[in-house]
Amino acid sequence: MVKSAILFAAPHRLLFLTGIVQLAATMLWWTVALAGIHFGTVALPTEDIPASLLHAPILIYLVLPPLFFGFLLTVFPRWMGYPDLERRAYAPVAIGYALSAVLCWAGLFVGRDILLTGAFGTAFLASLWGAFLLASIANREVRDSKSPTWHGWSILAAFACGIVGQIALLAFMADLATDTLPFANRIGLWAFVLPVFFTVCHRMVPFFAGNVVEGYVRWRPFWLLTAFWVGTVLLIAAEVTGRMMLLSLGSAFITTVTAMMVLKWWPRAKAPALLWVLIIGFAWAPIGYALAFLGSIGIELGRAPEHALTIGFASSILVAMVTRVTHGHSGRPLSFPAVAWIAFVGMQTAALARIAAAVRYDNPAWLLASAIIFVACFAPWMLRNGAIYLQARIDGKAG
Repeated sequence: MVKSAILFAAPHRLLFLTGIVQLAATMLWWTVALAGIHFGTVALPTEDIPASLLHAPILIYLVLPPLFFGFLLTVFPRWMGYPDLERRAYAPVAIGYALSAVLCWAGLFVGRDILLTGAFGTAFLASLWGAFLLASIANREVRDSKSPTWHGWSILAAFACGIVGQIALLAFMADLATDTLPFANRIGLWAFVLPVFFTVCHRMVPFFAGNVVEGYVRWRPFWLLTAFWVGTVLLIAAEVTGRMMLLSLGSAFITTVTAMMVLKWWPRAKAPALLWVLIIGFAWAPIGYALAFLGSIGIELGRAPEHALTIGFASSILVAMVTRVTHGHSGRPLSFPAVAWIAFVGMQTAALARIAAAVRYDNPAWLLASAIIFVACFAPWMLRNGAIYLQARIDGKAG
């Protein structure tokens, strides 16, 4: 039996475990749902909200946030020069997301919207507490008259947008006639999920590269964060106003910024696998935003931009970053094991298959192929990492 002391020994343990199991389970559920929708295999139990409308909000607000908090509640104090958080501070966040996962799967299994509403509501409370912890650390930095940690403030801006998106989602769950779900999904993706991934990459990729590549110049000027947020504001303004010109400007601007970052970050000397997967994963960012630009000027691409950014960019970075954190915080060497390679290559393949489906007007065979590839390649990595979170560190240290 796993001792609670192990699960709560560090912020990332239960939160990462919840997040990766949720991601694998959600994609398996979505695979079954796609097979049922397009090929008439199995009809999943539903009430008033169809599976096709649940896919995005579950991933955005139930699956990714525990992974975010598992990382940020660990590094946020260190970024700002403060001691690690105590267990009593971060445990409610982990328990809240674990409970939301239980409610989510109870709701999906029996097809009851009230349970799903409870899952989103519980996750909302957990996110409020987690965001409060992060904001408290940033506020302490201000009180101590330290120079601002701009990565921290960028993260807080993203979580503020995420809270707005969750309020819009809960409004929809309370009254399905309220047309707030599309807004919740869009602000959740463009202003919450993607800015968190971008900010963490801006902070961590040059830092890691500078430690492992000979002669590497760490390039991460803060104006890149400002530029990214300017583009993001344009994207949200386009969503609110319906003006495609703003979408074109925002996506073109971020494409330019992220492409420049890929070129500057690309190693010019021998580099370890853990760095290459981060660079390759980040290279999906300019691809995804470029596809968004092409879509905004009338080229029919369906949901290709969103999936290039979620499967290609976000999922690739997730596998790379979580592998690095998991190894480093369990006393293992910073390597990229076989299951991680399978997961990473699977994300590239699944992203390409989903883009192929999108440009073929959501071709059912390609849709299903993408989901199957995702689950098949992600599951072994999830099982290995999950086992690590349930064990004490192999080096005997705390955490």
